[in-house]
Amino acid sequence: MIVSYQPCSIDPRSHMNDATIWQYSTVEANVVCGTGCVIGSCAWIGKGTVMGDGVRIQHGAFICRGSEIGHRVFIGPNATLCDDKYPIVNNAHYTPNPPIIEDDVAIGASAVICPGVRVRKGTTVGAGAVVITDTTEYSTVVGVPAVRELAHNPKECLA
Repeated sequence: MIVSYQPCSIDPRSHMNDATIWQYSTVEANVVCGTGCVIGSCAWIGKGTVMGDGVRIQHGAFICRGSEIGHRVFIGPNATLCDDKYPIVNNAHYTPNPPIIEDDVAIGASAVICPGVRVRKGTTVGAGAVVITDTTEYSTVVGVPAVRELAHNPKECLA
């Protein structure tokens, strides 16, 4: 069952399954959504995006077209997933290259995931980070650019 708080825009060609969609959100055509997903207010879900079960997308997040989002992923408020490496008006050579977000990832508020980046399983992306390269599993990335990886186990950080 889809619970949507109006006004919001859900393209009828999308396949939503047991989702909650908050007001002022947009879900474009051919989006596939697993069970138990929540899309926060003012979020934008681009055409052809595929989301697993239990995904939580917070207020104002922008998910570019064709994104792949695994199961149990948290995307913080105003986070942005980009698909265009050279974003210029009327780009005749535009080739979409959306990021891939694997299972059990947490993306902090206002983080940016650049085109073609793979955020691997269990990764935590710090708030405001700009991720320009693939991450390793169960890592924490922070900063601009997000090239610093912290140990996932806090005890390892003290060593």
